[in-house]
Amino acid sequence: MRNCLLLKLFLPLLLPGCIGATSDVTSQGQEHSQVVVVVPLDRPYTFTAPKNPEHGFGFLRGFVLSVHDGDTITVQLEDRKENVRLIGIDAPELHQAPWGKVSREALKAIVEGKQVRLETDVTVRDQYKRLLAYVYVGEMLVNLELVRQGQAVLYTVPPNVVHVEDYRKAEQEAREAGRGVWSQAQPLDVAPDCYRKRQKGREC
Repeated sequence: MRNCLLLKLFLPLLLPGCIGATSDVTSQGQEHSQVVVVVPLDRPYTFTAPKNPEHGFGFLRGFVLSVHDGDTITVQLEDRKENVRLIGIDAPELHQAPWGKVSREALKAIVEGKQVRLETDVTVRDQYKRLLAYVYVGEMLVNLELVRQGQAVLYTVPPNVVHVEDYRKAEQEAREAGRGVWSQAQPLDVAPDCYRKRQKGREC
């Protein structure tokens, strides 16, 4: 009887994922620990991240309002709008003709006006306060699909490296097939990050 009572008390608290600790190093070199909640994608549960997520993994659901360029979108969440930067990829800048606008149109075709699921990583926001996320439409990881199509290139910024190996394989596939920016007829001549540095008068 006692065991049954304990089960009734604690079963509602059980989650299908797992909770673990991870560590990171700040820019001052101080190590700190944080709790990470991991919920497998194949489970029927939805983990809703806090309203202002600052640490760890989580899921948010929203509606895509607009597409700024090939790697940045605006999403309406339940209680707010967020500018979202897709993690792990870098699309050509809009002024990098013709690929900047082509990349934006490719992203529009996939996400604009659709419901999406956002998955955060260790670093949740960038220096511009944009939410950093892996964006899913259904089961499609949009970030990865853009790399596979040759509409964006691999752009790794640790510690957000969950899907980096998948990105590498997708980029290799795009290169070999000559898709998008890897086109032999009109390849992207300057990597997006290098283009931005040059615009600021810096060397690549």
